Amino acid sequence: MSGLGTKLPELRAVVGKVSKGETIERSEPRRRLPMVAGFFLFFMTVLVMDHVIRSGYFTIQKVVIDSPLLVISQGSIERETWRKISGNYLNVDLKTIETALENRPGVYQAVVRRVWPDTLSISVVETQVIAEYRQLDRSEEKVERQFINLPPQNGFSFRPLLRGPERYRAVVVDTFHEIFSLLAIVNLEPRSLSVGHSGQWELELRRSDLKSENTFRVFLGRDQIVEKIERLVFSFETVLSHKAGLISKVDMRYDNGFAVQWHDDPEDKKFQIASVIKDDN
Repeated sequence: MSGLGTKLPELRAVVGKVSKGETIERSEPRRRLPMVAGFFLFFMTVLVMDHVIRSGYFTIQKVVIDSPLLVISQGSIERETWRKISGNYLNVDLKTIETALENRPGVYQAVVRRVWPDTLSISVVETQVIAEYRQLDRSEEKVERQFINLPPQNGFSFRPLLRGPERYRAVVVDTFHEIFSLLAIVNLEPRSLSVGHSGQWELELRRSDLKSENTFRVFLGRDQIVEKIERLVFSFETVLSHKAGLISKVDMRYDNGFAVQWHDDPEDKKFQIASVIKDDN
């Protein structure tokens, strides 16, 4: 009986202790599952979008000109637009089309918009003010003829001639824009502006308020072109305007002042040097 009273050991469920590292290792697959599913969904979305963009869906069906045209024909704008369309409604490069249109004579600005679901809308700002640019090779001969659309508000009736090497093209155009308004102050028209491979600038001018078609050349040197034009404008207004029809050449390659050669110079070599001090007060 005494044996029955012996206390038996208590039986307990033993649970193995899981280390911290093991817990992280077992939970990682669960964490990775949403990431894998998300990546797979993203990948499938990209494939579907690529298929839609590259296939025949969303093709452009119409090109509409939504601004009145007075200078350029509507057909020429439409044809140039269709030639530059590459892709469909979603991925067509609008900037490429705009650039191509603005390279056409008479188009100063072009804006292309998408109109859902299959249309391109074209807005055009026309200009009748067009300059001719002749690109020069090393022998100073013209090798390429281009046309540059100038702002329509300039409003002159002649076609300016711009000349220079290819690398000077943008600089020549920008300089022409700057000096045009300055020269207009004293009724001078810039008939031509050129720069050679050596960097020497030359300008041909005409007095717009005279019936005569006589022009005169201006030598500007290599630098400070706009500043020299400002000095020329002041000098012309002060001392040269009453003799505009007699001027043959003007040399502005002086720190202060200028030199003038007249049409009635029998030797055609002599320059009269003058100096004009501008009073800024």
